[in-house]
Amino acid sequence: MTLPAALLSRPLACLALLAAAVLGCDRAGRAAGPAPAPPSAAQAPAPEGAAVAADGGATPAEQAADTAAPAAGIAPLRADAPFVELSVDGFPSAVVSVPIGATARRPVLIASHGNYDRPEWQCQVWRDIAGGDAFILCPRGVARSDSPSASDVRYTYESNARLEQEIDAGLAALRARFPEYVDPGAVLYTGFSLGAIMGSAIAARRPTLFPRLVLVEGGHDKWTQATARAFADGGGQRVLFVCAQAGCGAAAKAAAARLEKAGVLTRVVRSKEAGHRYDGPVAEETRRALAWALEGDTRW
Repeated sequence: MTLPAALLSRPLACLALLAAAVLGCDRAGRAAGPAPAPPSAAQAPAPEGAAVAADGGATPAEQAADTAAPAAGIAPLRADAPFVELSVDGFPSAVVSVPIGATARRPVLIASHGNYDRPEWQCQVWRDIAGGDAFILCPRGVARSDSPSASDVRYTYESNARLEQEIDAGLAALRARFPEYVDPGAVLYTGFSLGAIMGSAIAARRPTLFPRLVLVEGGHDKWTQATARAFADGGGQRVLFVCAQAGCGAAAKAAAARLEKAGVLTRVVRSKEAGHRYDGPVAEETRRALAWALEGDTRW
């Protein structure tokens, strides 16, 4: 289903600072007041989704995808709009930015939103950052009961384990919908605030699938010596931290030191002081640093 363009308005400012990341953030740059134009309907939480492999490695769906023959001579990928709604088994629908016109397999970027946020906003910002040549899968999570209104529903993630299941189910749905176009290899994980916090734990368990991370305004404290070593030993390669606040920058440097000691390449970049947000100057800084996060991966 094509998402209406009105649903993809740019995020503005977060209401919370980094210390309040798990309490919720509003659309970036917007002062408290009337809610922006929201989606036409809310998606309710659904039953349990795809299971994660017991050993933390590839799931059966991932293993099957890894053995798929590469596409050759395929017609250009067509879509009515850059963003589509993707039905996900056992979960609310995801939003996907599609590489219209692709004639070969394209890599996947996961964009996990913050608390009190929306997947539409993450997908829009990340398409602006990464361009239109990759699939950008934006998991929805669950609706918050304290959303501004029934027509302006905000979302969160229940736990990192539940988000991990939702991502697995989303990847399976994406491969099923675009079987000739989705690259079966490693996925670039990006997350803002709560999405970054949960992504650190997920990647430490699944470094083969998520060897490179872009963590914006969050995801620092989860990098203990043990998780950093697990990530490195499992094939973790690079972690890019992007911060807009001094507190975030200090925490990111400490996490980067632990990761570097374990053998993972890291980089910490700061935008100008902009508050707890992922758009505007933070997105610009992320765009400038993204080439480093992708360096050596020829799929990009």
